[in-house]
Amino acid sequence: MANDSLFELANNDKLVLVKPNESRNVLDINTIFHKPADDETYQGLLILNQDITINYKVFEKIWNSSKIKICGDGGIQRLYKYTVKNEDIKQEFIPDYLIGDFDSLELEIKEYYYKKGTIVIKQETQLSSDLSKAISVYKLSFINVLDKIIDRNVDNFNIEIFDGIHKLDHENKELFEKTASEKDFRLIVLSGLGGRIDQCIQNMSHLYHDWLNLPSSLNIIPKMIFVNKVDLVFKVPKGGFYVTWPKSWKYGNFLKNGGILPIGEPNRINYSLGFKWDVKNFKTSMINGFVSSSNRFSCATGCYTDAEKDIIINIELDYEKIADF
Repeated sequence: MANDSLFELANNDKLVLVKPNESRNVLDINTIFHKPADDETYQGLLILNQDITINYKVFEKIWNSSKIKICGDGGIQRLYKYTVKNEDIKQEFIPDYLIGDFDSLELEIKEYYYKKGTIVIKQETQLSSDLSKAISVYKLSFINVLDKIIDRNVDNFNIEIFDGIHKLDHENKELFEKTASEKDFRLIVLSGLGGRIDQCIQNMSHLYHDWLNLPSSLNIIPKMIFVNKVDLVFKVPKGGFYVTWPKSWKYGNFLKNGGILPIGEPNRINYSLGFKWDVKNFKTSMINGFVSSSNRFSCATGCYTDAEKDIIINIELDYEKIADF
């Protein structure tokens, strides 16, 4: 099976009802690291407050493929430690935005990036996480609202200091939904699922938020992807969905373990294809313990899932090999 094309297998299999095409139901994970020049997807990079541990070349690929870079509070210190403090890294990595309550942020680091041009927005509310605040920045940037509001001559760049970024997000909900129906977007979240389990679960819950699951979205593809120390984590929509990669990744052992995870609610995997242990009519739940984890990949070009409800996928990657690809 490993020598066959996933799509050829799928197109000859009567159980696979949803066929792939150029724009829907397919995620090519290689585009996370090598975004095609003609791809107009509005990709953002969000850095959270956990150590950046991935290979530098991989980090650089994601950075250069992203149109906007945002740090959530202590994420700016992680960026500083990873880049400025690393004598082997010569390129400057200056984020577009820094947002948070800044209670534990080193003033010197905040000033360093402020002087370099980063827009520093303080938000004092404790009713939302750094990730939530950064997501609002990303959404408002996607619809070109922040460009019209940001004023360097006004305190806090003209954003109300308690929860102004969320208010602006709410006020522009309809504009976001309209823009999302006409233009592709994707947010890469770096190192958001390590550390404490409560933060991990809270961050992962964002994958189910409405703004990522608009029925009018141009493409039925994952809109938020967590890039962690060892793997990618994202949610795929119910029904037939393909995740693909270059054939050389399979033969070069770029791919390790993977899982189809029923986080949030019990689910049923109607059919899977391209895994070492494929399943059919598989009831999966965190409650009953039936979870497809530590799976492997048998097809050369990708894998396929058809689930009754949206479901989480994780794919373990060898970032050292991807760095030189």
